[in-house]
Amino acid sequence: MIKQQYEEYEAKTRRSREIYLNARNYMPGGDTRSVAYFKPYPLFIERGEGCRLYDVDGNIYLDFLNNYTALVHGHSHPRIVKAIREQLEKGWLYAAGIESQYRLAKILCERFPSIRRVRFCNSGTEATMMAVRAARAYTGKSKILKMEGGYHGSHPLLDISVNPGIDRVGPMEKPLSIPEGPGIPEGIVKDVIVAPFNNKDATERIVRENRDELAAVIVEPVMGVAGMIPPRDNYLKFLREITLKHDILLIFDEIITARLSRGGGQEYFNVVPDLTCLGKIIGGGLPIGAFGGREDIMDLFSPEREGFIPHSGTFNGNALVMTAGIASMEELTASAIEK
Repeated sequence: MIKQQYEEYEAKTRRSREIYLNARNYMPGGDTRSVAYFKPYPLFIERGEGCRLYDVDGNIYLDFLNNYTALVHGHSHPRIVKAIREQLEKGWLYAAGIESQYRLAKILCERFPSIRRVRFCNSGTEATMMAVRAARAYTGKSKILKMEGGYHGSHPLLDISVNPGIDRVGPMEKPLSIPEGPGIPEGIVKDVIVAPFNNKDATERIVRENRDELAAVIVEPVMGVAGMIPPRDNYLKFLREITLKHDILLIFDEIITARLSRGGGQEYFNVVPDLTCLGKIIGGGLPIGAFGGREDIMDLFSPEREGFIPHSGTFNGNALVMTAGIASMEELTASAIEK
């Protein structure tokens, strides 16, 4: 059966196969994004429009993935295209502040209950990385607790126990911290504690045992890569209560769940974390990340104070992304989300 499906796929995608074989000469596996690879070879897309994708062989697909939720308005949304074109005429990258940064920041602060101050980066991976940095700096502690199966980007700080082999995970009540592939030092692994999502008793024990060293708990309001698993039995409220009790910060990774409501998963489940990580939908389909939260925590990044946390990036808050993001978020009304 699989052989027949492969044959049918290859017959329909000869140009994709040709591009793939050439790409393998210049990129490992002919690919630069692991999650987009599949056997026998991935599709190569020519264009996208609305809810449809058109590949280089002329095949048309309904796109239920929307670039892993980043394209909340679909492909080539007219308002976003117009905004980008207008900005292109003015330039798109300056080593200076631009008003559109403030405008998008204001939108995010007004929409997400936890965000009083925000900073921009270029991906969700960067957002969670900087949120962890902020939590460690603010608390003076080094350990981070994450959920088994939780994905928070491709940086070593949190690329732990995302998809561990069943023979390596350890006890269900106290999962082991398993690095996702080679290249993650043991020194990093030991500072990442893993808890089972939706298991209050086990989570409480793990938090209590590590409270003196624990800077933050990071969690997706709905587990994404693990299989779109929602919180049960007020698990998020439980996390908020136990972190407050032990002076531990709570970080919500809302890079996917920001689309659940106008104010994201935190509004939907009525739980306010200390820090929030954003990405995907807030950039109109262009590369973006953001992290924000309480003013006293985010103030650690202000260059107006001594000993601030440096946070730079050549493309942080660039004009194209800010402009596209403003258009995307203004289109993403409560009624649009409901639809």
